Amino acid sequence: MAPRAYNRRTPEQIVADLEAEIERQKAKLEAKQKADDPVLKEIPKIKKRLKKFAETAHSNGRKDIGNTVTGFISSLDRIYKQS
Repeated sequence: MAPRAYNRRTPEQIVADLEAEIERQKAKLEAKQKADDPVLKEIPKIKKRLKKFAETAHSNGRKDIGNTVTGFISSLDRIYKQS
């Protein structure tokens, strides 16, 4: 059986790996803090209600209101995904 070949990391590689891990942990912590935001928790609920309202507006001949609400839902969704 052949002896194992080890690949030693240089100190620069070790530091780079540790810095990358620090950035990953910071991002994880930031995501966790955003998940606790009560405003972000309410966005899916309000989107559901607004979609229902837009459908009602369209079915009752108020396409202008329905289209405006649909546009607002799209911008709200974009803001939610960026957060």
